[in-house]
Amino acid sequence: MRELTRTQKWLYIAAAVCLVLSVLIEFIPVGYGMTALVFLALAVWLALYALFSRPDSRAGLVMRRLLALGVALGFPLFLAAEIPVLRDARSAQDTAAPYLIVCGAGVNGSTPSRSMTDRLHRALEWLDENPDGAAVLSGGQGTGEDLSEAQAMYNWLLDQGTDPDRLLLEDRSASSYENLQNSLAVIAANGGDPAGRVAVLSSEYHLHRLGWMAKRLGCEPVLVAARTTKVTLFVNYAIREAFAMWKLWVFGP
Repeated sequence: MRELTRTQKWLYIAAAVCLVLSVLIEFIPVGYGMTALVFLALAVWLALYALFSRPDSRAGLVMRRLLALGVALGFPLFLAAEIPVLRDARSAQDTAAPYLIVCGAGVNGSTPSRSMTDRLHRALEWLDENPDGAAVLSGGQGTGEDLSEAQAMYNWLLDQGTDPDRLLLEDRSASSYENLQNSLAVIAANGGDPAGRVAVLSSEYHLHRLGWMAKRLGCEPVLVAARTTKVTLFVNYAIREAFAMWKLWVFGP
């Protein structure tokens, strides 16, 4: 068996560090799955580059060039989606609208997650800013949730003193596309105009994708950003959104 070169040793060490970080991030904090996947992908790339780093191997040279080409092509594709995600990660200047769609987030049993709480605080602000507006609370019940996301949001807003007549529930959605599609149906059933101006509220990293889908569902979306209180969570989900956009572009909603 050939002895590892100095370069290979350092590449394998870096790969091992990335692998350990991936495992720790996956199983210790909550909500950082994309960050864990990024470190896992980096660990695999470094290990493969180390494997083919023999200077006297022609096949190794070809493989290293292919690995480098993958990065050279993949990074611009990532940026093509990530730049619009970051560009739209803010509220519109004028968020007034007859209806607000509040997209759900995870519920821990019956307790709103951090992301949901961030969105609910912004929903409260919007309801105060638009006293004639109504909010559609959108989200079904997922694994580990004792009630639907819509019901969890409704309960939280009631506890804050919100008038229940201003809250409409949509509790069947299982995806962002369904959040919008089903909520627009609720607006129509309530006598509103689903093809008109509709405010859409979610975490800032989520808004570009929601706006893209809302336009294709025929409404005029007004984006309302809920600020993510943890910067590390924002980075994690902003990276995930780039991949979600490519999935949307290639496979549709």
